[in-house]
Amino acid sequence: MGQQVSYVTSESAETTYQKYRKLASEEAQLRNECFAQSQIAYKSRRGKEAKELSQKGKEHTKKMEQYNMKAVEAIFEENNKNRPMNELDLHGLYVKEALLKTESRIQYCKEHKIDHLVIIVGRGKHSLNGVAKLKPAIADLMEKYQFSCIPNKPTVGCLYVEFGHKPDLSWLESLFESKCVIC
Repeated sequence: MGQQVSYVTSESAETTYQKYRKLASEEAQLRNECFAQSQIAYKSRRGKEAKELSQKGKEHTKKMEQYNMKAVEAIFEENNKNRPMNELDLHGLYVKEALLKTESRIQYCKEHKIDHLVIIVGRGKHSLNGVAKLKPAIADLMEKYQFSCIPNKPTVGCLYVEFGHKPDLSWLESLFESKCVIC
């Protein structure tokens, strides 16, 4: 239980990851500009121009998704290259990406009769306002599949998932109890 979990990535993988996330962000900005201009053109009854701008926006969306996928593959491969298959590091992934990787690993574990999975979700320090996004999303996914999910095992920032057991979600009650106000 005193196991240390390493979050260090190689400099080149981190640089590649950041490069692709930056390119994806730039494409998102271009997409948004195209869609905004398309709306203006449409409202000004310039239908052909609106359609062309909308199409350009869709092309930027496709490029954004491609860059994000390259970022995911770079960071995911680096973070998981020396880990056993019953351990999954989701650092650097957006929620949707993390859910897809988790579902894929669950399928692998089931096919290979692996009885548990340690999912490294982090503490949420790099999330907006320091509020964890991966942990609750992955915990919800485990609840959907009715897997037992124990937070902070083997260490903080991890979820320990046991397959074939009913979920122990008693730890969620403490989240709600701390928010209760006595009237």
